Amino acid sequence: MSLDPVISAAAALQRLDGVAGVLLFKGRHTIHRQMPFSETRAEELRERLEEMLAGYRQVRRRIRQIYLEFDGGVLLVVASDEVALVFFLTSKADPDLAASAGSVLISDHAAALAAASIEAKPATSTPGGIEELVVTSPRALTQITEKAEPVVNQWGNVRKAVEGLLGKVMGRGQASRLIDRTLEAMPSQDPYRLPPAEVRKLAAAILDHVPNTAKRRQLLTELEASLAELQL
Repeated sequence: MSLDPVISAAAALQRLDGVAGVLLFKGRHTIHRQMPFSETRAEELRERLEEMLAGYRQVRRRIRQIYLEFDGGVLLVVASDEVALVFFLTSKADPDLAASAGSVLISDHAAALAAASIEAKPATSTPGGIEELVVTSPRALTQITEKAEPVVNQWGNVRKAVEGLLGKVMGRGQASRLIDRTLEAMPSQDPYRLPPAEVRKLAAAILDHVPNTAKRRQLLTELEASLAELQL
């Protein structure tokens, strides 16, 4: 089974704000690599992370996410069985958005990832226009991302805007719980998978819970301005 769609999706993750690098691997098999440091350091990072994950698998404790904060940035690991997707994040990144995007990628390409080998493989050329399984050159990355479709929407930024608006009429904790309750009532509880029009409806539906009519109308007006700034 071809891993080209997986590589395209992984490369597209670097469109997210604050994502400085992405590494996708299964065991010793690096499927996609585009990190802001040398290949040697990236391979050492893969080895250390794989040792950590293998240790937990041996004692039958599955790790789903790892968040490591350093002075120079954050390493966020989204794991599923032997597959790990690693983000190198700057201060501009939304870790929740990155984690959701990573989970979506692994879920959407579960069959291809399950069939992939855990053994290291050299870079290979394919007739589909994707030059490498291990993508290290900016040119190759550009060619891939031009073909890739975005895998997530702007829900992370929209939620921040909605929380800010609700903060004008209620406490921060109350606002967060209101949003969470609204999400729990949705048929699909992953707002990052919604199309833009549905994200707008979701944001408005949350503000509809504000009981004061005048305040609610004012907040909805401000919401439209916020969504316009996000080009949503």
